Formats: sequence, C-alpha cells, structure tokens
Amino acid sequence: MLAVADDAKRRGGERLHLWVTSQEEPWAAPSPNPLPGEPPHADGPVGVAVAWFEPVSAAWTETLTGSRCEAQMEAAILLGLPRWASAAHPERVTTWGVGLGATGLALRDPTGHVFAYGVAEIPSTWTAAARARGAVAAVYGVGPLQQAMHPEPLPAQRLTEARRDGTVAAAWVPLLE
Repeated sequence: MLAVADDAKRRGGERLHLWVTSQEEPWAAPSPNPLPGEPPHADGPVGVAVAWFEPVSAAWTETLTGSRCEAQMEAAILLGLPRWASAAHPERVTTWGVGLGATGLALRDPTGHVFAYGVAEIPSTWTAAARARGAVAAVYGVGPLQQAMHPEPLPAQRLTEARRDGTVAAAWVPLLE
C-alpha cells in the first residue's frame, strides 16, 4: 500500500482547496468544541479554516479482502490521520500539522516530513481564521470524479460526497508557523 502511495506521489502533487466556514455549515467542517481551559472568543464565533489536499492522481488499489481503496489516503490513515466519515466530526490530532509556506501549505505527518503540499495564494481571511483558532480542519483524500459536461461543483460540495464515499481522512491539526 505504501509503495503504491509513494509511486502516485511521484507522478503528481495535490490540488489545494481552501475556504473558511462557520459552525452553521457542518457540511464543510464543524467547529471543534473548545478544549478545557481554552478562552472563549469575545468577538463571537471564529471562522473555521479548511484545507483540503486532494491528490492530482488517484492511486486506486485493492485490499486483501478485495475492496477498492485509494492508496495515498490509506497511507495517511496508517500514519494516524483518521478517516472522516460522513456522520462524524473531525478528531483533534496533534501529531500532524499544517504549515504556511511561501507558495502554499504543507501537510506534515507525525515524523515532521511533508506528506502533501499544495500551491495556492492563501487568502488573508483563511490565515486569520487559522491563526485565531490555532488549528486547521485538514483534509486529505480524493473527491468524486468530475463530469466533463457539468460545471465543477464547489469543493465543499465535493467534500460531502467524498466523506460519504469514505475517500477522505481529516482532523483538527495545529497551524505550524
């Protein structure tokens, strides 16, 4: 599985989808419950910074049981990034992190290595939301295939389908600066 994932990584990179959502939009990323001792935000609810790292080239493979899976996402799960089911809230994971780079964002695995990197201009609203929470809703995995005849749906809509299909892993991870 890891060899298939490594091969796919060499063939392509990741698309980076960024947006800020609120607690009222659970289809994208529900806000985490504050940790004990975490101060409430006096200015009202803080937006949720979502970063979805989507592999450009999916690496579909079969498990020993014959089920189909995406090897890169399964590699992330093996390294501790939880699968994000459609009915669950993302877990808090402190062993992974998202780092701000000069040209985009890096998803760092528990060893500190870059697991995924997406090139994009980072909106100031996204950065402000991530800094205010100190955490990012980090998502890794593949979305549904795009239909050539239809316009591309918004990333948050595609994420809903990907969660239903079980093809994404996600967690609340620290923002690394």
